[in-house]
Amino acid sequence: MARKRKGSSSTLADEVYAQIKADVIEGRLRPGERLTLTPLCQRFGVSLSVVREALTRLAEQKLARATPQQGFMVTPLSTAHLRELTDARLEVEIIVLRRALAQGDLSWEARVVASHHLLANTPTGDPDPVSPAWTGAHRDFHAAVASGCGNSLLLQIRQDLYDSAELYRTWSAHASLNSRDILTEHRRIAEAVVARDEEHAVRLMQEHLTTTARLVLDGTTPRQHI
Repeated sequence: MARKRKGSSSTLADEVYAQIKADVIEGRLRPGERLTLTPLCQRFGVSLSVVREALTRLAEQKLARATPQQGFMVTPLSTAHLRELTDARLEVEIIVLRRALAQGDLSWEARVVASHHLLANTPTGDPDPVSPAWTGAHRDFHAAVASGCGNSLLLQIRQDLYDSAELYRTWSAHASLNSRDILTEHRRIAEAVVARDEEHAVRLMQEHLTTTARLVLDGTTPRQHI
């Protein structure tokens, strides 16, 4: 058994939450997999209450699901959920993008350029196109584009929706990355953003998000869950 870790319960819950979230998003914990409290307590060396708090936060972000009498599991894949998630992301991402284009300063432009340079030069991990390095660079690029928005609540909603969609990207990466020119898509978005070409940037972002969803749906047949 792991030694009990020291620290406040809230700090430990933050750390456990971050580690389990990374395991879910990066595919080490599979959709539908049970998240059993006792093994997680032993793994992290923390109490039941700390693990339960971390899993409850994951459930609030729709990355985990709490079921009466059964406990927690990683959220299963669902075509209905993906369609609703994509619709919500389109609404929020475009609001955030328009605000960023209107309010972003020179430092924001520099973040977009730098994050795109890192993304463009980070291998996807071929033949496994979901390397943690590429996943992180991809997340940072889209976060950089959004960061000019200036509204922390909108940015948190956008990030939560992004993280929920990451679960689908992880398990459908071959479909979504191998059948499209993802480098060109990101380059064009970055160029339109830096040029402050609002309508072009919006159109490119809409196409980017809907293409990802379409390829995921074409490339997978996730079980339906009520």
